[in-house]
Amino acid sequence: MPTKIGDSIARALRDNTVSIREVKTLITEAKAQPLTAETKAELQTLLTQHGDKFGSTAKRDLQKFLGTATITQPPAPPAPATPRAIDDPTVLTKHTTDTTWKPVQDGKLFVDGVSYDDVVQGSIANCYMVGAFSAVAQANPDTIKNAIKENADGTFTVRFYEKDYSGSMKPVDVTVDGDLPQSSLGSARYGKARDGKELWVGVLEKAYAQWKGGYETIGNGGYPGEVIAALTGKSTTYSSNKYTDANTLFTNIQKGAANHKAMTSPTHGKDSGVDYSGTGVYAWHVYTVLGAVDEGGTKYVQLRNPWGSTEPGSDGKNDGIFKMKLDDFTKLYQGVDIGN
Repeated sequence: MPTKIGDSIARALRDNTVSIREVKTLITEAKAQPLTAETKAELQTLLTQHGDKFGSTAKRDLQKFLGTATITQPPAPPAPATPRAIDDPTVLTKHTTDTTWKPVQDGKLFVDGVSYDDVVQGSIANCYMVGAFSAVAQANPDTIKNAIKENADGTFTVRFYEKDYSGSMKPVDVTVDGDLPQSSLGSARYGKARDGKELWVGVLEKAYAQWKGGYETIGNGGYPGEVIAALTGKSTTYSSNKYTDANTLFTNIQKGAANHKAMTSPTHGKDSGVDYSGTGVYAWHVYTVLGAVDEGGTKYVQLRNPWGSTEPGSDGKNDGIFKMKLDDFTKLYQGVDIGN
């Protein structure tokens, strides 16, 4: 592709003569920007191949310019930013002696976008949190994508929300580096994505731990509605299975899914009198609610185990995703949190 000076040279040669005025124009253009080796070579070629087309003054002026002009070296590209180290949140007390912090080799913040099925809980009792991550990802993947900013220095800034003194939700930015906790075997210690190269789950969990005071603080149970609010800036409404009519609950879940609302559901405790043996469902556990469907007059609630595996039934996938009859759901689960 011709350069700017090359276009001007072509115009100067159209009438097979190069006037003093045209030489001055070429010199002015060359001086108006850093003189590259390519530009200087083009002007030198003009003299060498078309010297007979110049008047004596024009030829002398261009020769003088080329004899004194200095090629401007382009600025060196900026050196790659050195990843900035930030103090990591404290791990669970039981993991202090066998946890290392390392970046994921060739890791990417997002791989093929954001999916609720990316989320896999690690060796920490925060099903309420990762279940909420999955719920928000299901309801509106862009909420997750927009919450995490990858910085040039290798860090990530995560935007959460919390209530201020007036009750309004205000943004809170938390910055963490890309090192994630690993076990002594080299596997992810806590939350991770199903694709081992995808970072968003681990980064989001790390930032939440940093914000709240460490993994010990977030790793002993909690309330999923608080996590949903922290990500979306909006509260949730809880409907108890005990006090809400089953058909109303079913309708609320359907509406929540249709309106892209994050939804979670906790099971009862082991001492509640609910028998979970043989059900494939676990006590004291929070599941992501994906929706509700009516199939031939039978109502089902669609759910996901944040472990990313282990579910009732035997569909052969073992991905933690399943549907349960509404009657069974109302017996085994306490209720549903639905985002506002």
